[in-house]
Amino acid sequence: MNESERLKEAIENNEVVEKNDEKKVEENPIEKLTKEKEELMRHLKQLKAEFENFKRDTLRDREMILKNANEYLLTKLIPILDDFERAFAAVDSGTSYEDFYKGMKLVYKKLWKVLNDEGFFKIEVGQKFDPFEHEAIERVETNEKEEYDIVGVVENGYKYHSKVLKPVKVKVAVKPRGEEGAKTV
Repeated sequence: MNESERLKEAIENNEVVEKNDEKKVEENPIEKLTKEKEELMRHLKQLKAEFENFKRDTLRDREMILKNANEYLLTKLIPILDDFERAFAAVDSGTSYEDFYKGMKLVYKKLWKVLNDEGFFKIEVGQKFDPFEHEAIERVETNEKEEYDIVGVVENGYKYHSKVLKPVKVKVAVKPRGEEGAKTV
């Protein structure tokens, strides 16, 4: 029998309903909320544990992907290491240094092919200074070149796909000091 049926029966029988019953009705929501809170806390703890496991698994997967990528690149470099060893062995057995030099050029080209195939490139230097790909390390005052023309390359720069890993270090032309409108890099 539920609460409303019990109340109807009590009224029909002219019985007095105790306030204690009202208290029970009020305690019921508190108990219900307490149970809900405990259930939510249990659920929250479970979600937290699952998230920690997810973070750990993601980190492990990332490390595995990186390891596999490195392994892939290293297997492509092994033939180049073998070529180096053959070249050094050839010199030890009496091959001329001229032939050794030619062999080294071939190994160098082979290395660049592997690197290019993987998206690694030397940055080509144009005529004008580009702050996104170049690092100006020296200003050269001259009237023979336009302002911000590249006068010389000090060190090569490299890209991996479209990301600059190392900018090209260059010398940049500027107008001689004392001239009107002279700018600095």
